[in-house]
Amino acid sequence: MYFAPLPWHTAWLAKARALTSEHHHAWLVVGRTGDGVAHAASALAASLLCHQPKESVACGQCPSCRWLAGDVHPDFKKLAPDLGDGETVKLPTIKVDAVREALDFMQLSAAGEQGRVLLVDPATALPRESANALLKALEEPPANTRWLLVAAQPERLLPTIRSRALKIAVPGPTPVEALAWLRAQGAGSPETLLQQSRGEPLSALAASQSESGSAREEFVRDLLRPGQLPTLKWGAWVEAGPKAERRERFAALLRALLDWTSDWARVRTQLPPRVFVTERAGLSSLGPGLPLSEALRYHRALLRKLNLPDTTLSARLQFESLLLDYRALFSR
Repeated sequence: MYFAPLPWHTAWLAKARALTSEHHHAWLVVGRTGDGVAHAASALAASLLCHQPKESVACGQCPSCRWLAGDVHPDFKKLAPDLGDGETVKLPTIKVDAVREALDFMQLSAAGEQGRVLLVDPATALPRESANALLKALEEPPANTRWLLVAAQPERLLPTIRSRALKIAVPGPTPVEALAWLRAQGAGSPETLLQQSRGEPLSALAASQSESGSAREEFVRDLLRPGQLPTLKWGAWVEAGPKAERRERFAALLRALLDWTSDWARVRTQLPPRVFVTERAGLSSLGPGLPLSEALRYHRALLRKLNLPDTTLSARLQFESLLLDYRALFSR
């Protein structure tokens, strides 16, 4: 549980605490994952429950903060997906039984005067059945409760959920703030990391600490030679290592492939690349006979896979299939 906000969220936290304390019960906390939207929502929940917040930041020392730190707070509940064991790329969903259990919890009288807080992170992990169960409670909420729904892609939520919650946007950092934070975390080459992570500092830090980050450069070199792209090699790489790491490897390379095809489309339309800035020449030479419309269809298929991975196939098989399609398209 995060108590202190990230440096670029300090001012936001003070405003958000005032709004959520005095106004509506349900809030849609919106922002980019790599800018720390989940971190901000956790800091807000801790602040709302804290007995002695200091400048809107949870003190970390009162009974409420100690309960949160020990994951035993009597007035706090968090709903998050069950990610499984990593054997397959499962749908990251919040089951309806977990939602019903949380709703029963929110109906109980609060132990403290601060009330009860439910944090749903991410709210986009609610399938229709779970979302509908939550919807009724949002329409008729128990007294003295706060409902925080985290969403990096709020458009994926049911319209009825969006209409019951007020949106509060979490700001991203300026480039100066992001670079300063990355340097403070000890990340090497922060400028390059930030560029490759679309300006998202938490994503940049995660890339610097994972094997996926170090494999990215080699993966890009192989993408530049689509006719010889070693699909089996990268499928095996996704599946290598502990089961718990396979989801992260699959998502990291899929994200790189999404950024790569997006930059290819930008270069094809005479725009500069946003992520792979140093590969403009290589991107311009790829797929000279490939119609832009077909490349965009492939890009949309990647987006669907990122949001809703196939639950019946292993990560390896899914990624090899995507790379085979890439070879066929960009070898033209």
